[in-house]
Formats: sequence, structure tokens, C-alpha cells
Amino acid sequence: MATTENDVKNAHMVSAGYIRAWADKRNVVDVLDLQEGRGYPVSYKSATVVNYVYDPNLLARNLEGDYSDIENAGTPALVKMRNGEPLTEAEAHAVIAFLDMHLDRGRYADRTKVRAPAVALTKDGRILQTELALGDALLLSQSFQDVLRLSSLGLEHWPWHVREEKGLATGDGAVLLWRTTDGAEVSTISFPLSPTQLLVIGEDLPDNVPLNPLLAQNSKRWIVGTRGSLDFSKAAVIAARRSRE
Repeated sequence: MATTENDVKNAHMVSAGYIRAWADKRNVVDVLDLQEGRGYPVSYKSATVVNYVYDPNLLARNLEGDYSDIENAGTPALVKMRNGEPLTEAEAHAVIAFLDMHLDRGRYADRTKVRAPAVALTKDGRILQTELALGDALLLSQSFQDVLRLSSLGLEHWPWHVREEKGLATGDGAVLLWRTTDGAEVSTISFPLSPTQLLVIGEDLPDNVPLNPLLAQNSKRWIVGTRGSLDFSKAAVIAARRSRE
């Protein structure tokens, strides 16, 4: 799918095709905006939208187009897993790329309005004072050596399974990284596929893990749930607490 001007304007921070699994028959989901401190029902097509959020101010690359390509390959593979169908090797790689994209977006989900001062050296030798937008920060972070990339872990060779759960929410912090002890290597990746299905890559998780509280703690701005499943008042409480930290 080609990226249009409208796609860039209405950019989703949590992929619309992914959160569609939480929508009711009227296409409505519940959303908590932890930055604005409010909760509300909204069409999944309009949920987690921030206008022009991925437009870089300095770097010349179509980040939204890159994300669209990843979504177009990864979303059908997520649907196959929801339906209990096995993935091809290419589809497994598409899911891993999707999870890496989700992590990238989540790291900066509360920084959509932040502009960082920068100095740019032009090709003709001029020095310009400018600002980096979120799109620039995301593009630059892709070259940072200390940023974990799931594609570097060889996840395609780890065990994959989908386990049944109840009442799962999702959000910008939905990709959870699990370690057996502090400082240990990542041994498990979990990611909600739907309100009742959890993708687990690697070692299995214990029963009764508090997945939704951990997701809320890991999410910087957006939490999405089925209609009537989220307490809207918690958005203001979390926003107030984080503003004091």
C-alpha cells in the first residue's frame, strides 16, 4: 500500500490493523491516553493517531512508508497466528520486524511534541541550527548500538506458541521482554495478539503473570482495550503520578 498524504497526517502510534482485534462490531475500542490523562471510546481507525508524527524535520527518508511496508507484511502474519495457522520463515521474519517497529514506536510514544536542538552540516559546508523531530529521533536510533533489536536475537529459531488468556489489553508497551534474573539475557518475548491470545516466543511464562499491569507500566502513552474493559479514570491518575516522577 503506498503512503499517501492522508496516511502521514493520520499516523498511528499503535498499528490500526493490529488493534482491530480489540474492536467491537461497531469498530470501537477503549483507549487510555496516559500523556493527556484521559480515556475514551473511539474507532480503532482513529485510535492512537498523532498528525504528522513520523515526518522528519531534517533527515530525508520516508519513515511512515517504511512502517507501512512492515505493517503490510506483518499484520497478515499476526492474523494467521490468531487463526492457529503455521507461519512460513518469511512470515516469521515479518512478525519480528513488526515487533521491532512496535518497540521503536513505544520508546518514543510520549515524545511526539519534543523537539531537540541540533547542528547540521550541509553538503556545501554550511552549518545550520535546526531541530530534530520525532521522525529524526526514530531514524537516528536505528543506528544506535545500545538499542536492542529483536532481529539480532535469532527469534526465528526460538520456540513460538500462542497461549489463551482472558481480557488482555495492548498498547505502545505491549512487547514485553522477559529475563530469568536481573542482568540475564532476554529469554522470552510476549505480545498480545488479541484480547484472548498471547504470543510467547522463547521460554514459557508462569501462570497468572499480571500481564495487563506490566503492560500499563511499560506503556508510555497508549493503552487499548475492548469496549468497557478499561477504567478511564486511571489515565488521569497515571498521568499525574508520572508528572511528579
